[in-house]
Amino acid sequence: MPNYYGPALLEATGVFISIFLIIYLIRRSWKMYLVLLLASLILTLTNSADLTANMALLFSSITSYTAFYLVSMVISITLLGHLHREIGAMEQMVANLRLLIRDPRALIMFLPAAISLFSAVPGGAIISAPMVEETGRELKMPVVEQAMSNMVYRHLVVLITPFNSSLILASGITGISIAGYLSYTVPVVAVVFAITAALLFIRYRVPEKRTTAVSDQKSTGKALKIILVTTLPYVLAIVLGLAGGVFFPLAVLAGITVCLFINLPGREISLVLRERLAILVQGFNWPLALSTLTIVIYKDFMLEAESFQQSVHYLVDLGLPLTVLLVGLPFITGFITGNNAASLGIALPILIPFLGPDMLSVRYFGIVYLSSYAGYFGSPIHLCTYVTNEYFKTPLYTLVKQVNIYGAIMLVVGLIMALFY
Repeated sequence: MPNYYGPALLEATGVFISIFLIIYLIRRSWKMYLVLLLASLILTLTNSADLTANMALLFSSITSYTAFYLVSMVISITLLGHLHREIGAMEQMVANLRLLIRDPRALIMFLPAAISLFSAVPGGAIISAPMVEETGRELKMPVVEQAMSNMVYRHLVVLITPFNSSLILASGITGISIAGYLSYTVPVVAVVFAITAALLFIRYRVPEKRTTAVSDQKSTGKALKIILVTTLPYVLAIVLGLAGGVFFPLAVLAGITVCLFINLPGREISLVLRERLAILVQGFNWPLALSTLTIVIYKDFMLEAESFQQSVHYLVDLGLPLTVLLVGLPFITGFITGNNAASLGIALPILIPFLGPDMLSVRYFGIVYLSSYAGYFGSPIHLCTYVTNEYFKTPLYTLVKQVNIYGAIMLVVGLIMALFY
């Protein structure tokens, strides 16, 4: 058993206090960056290092490649999402998607999915809720099922979009590429998508008359063209970043450049471009950027807390399976905080030292990422759960229960999929 006397006891106490404060203060709606700064301060006050060593670690953390990559990523992605939404490209994309898809059951899936793929708005489930409600009524779907569908299909796609800030965070901390994580999560989501689609398609039938479908080839071609144009900024960023190997923030910057020129009017082009540049600047989300930086700082100080790692090692030595730790810790923190980034910021620094060199792979980090996401997805304090529940006026317990059923399916599929990596 580790020695808990003196500095070791103080350091371990500081770690537990920092975790408790993160969970408690996030539930109290504190800003993430303030919570993590306070948690990091507690770690510095309780570790065995002197002031000079702590300042050196802080400087090293702030100036690290991980910090630069993560902060530049979240800034560029939020700028692109803001510009895309404010110039009306998002609205055009969704409207034309509705025209192309004839089956309302498919719309129930694809509308939330499409919006989540191209929008990183917190609580963004409220954007797709009216569309899901309208389509659900056409299918005579119960309101709880409508709310559940709005949650499930939105978040299945969020799990695999390269623009997901939590995926970017996991990649930056662990060194596993975004493409590496996607090689694990895409098959998981594909299987879960098929399971949910089968359940939906079995229970509901397509109405005989569909008045919103495109009825002629010319209109279909026009709708396809609009969809291709409005999604081009994201497609370009994905192709350059994932397939082309371009530094991802630069790939997103290329997408922003393209987005500036979408649907330009025939006259006063220079004026419109200046207006769009102003819109772009307004989309700078400094709290998110600062929160991302403080996650890196907290992670680096947590990795220095040797006594805490020793105490968890002791639990493992007593017989606690490592798999239980890999699944349980990120799931619980995700469920309690309702914040995927916070869950990963807590869990990954604790778990990384337990994985040997041969275990630093997507097989194990993929489980951590998926477990964290499953906990966050089913949390009653998840913002999307709150806004969806408010819109559809469903019993919160019933909605949370249904969502967690699909979260459990996702986690089971993920654990099975990990066996093949």
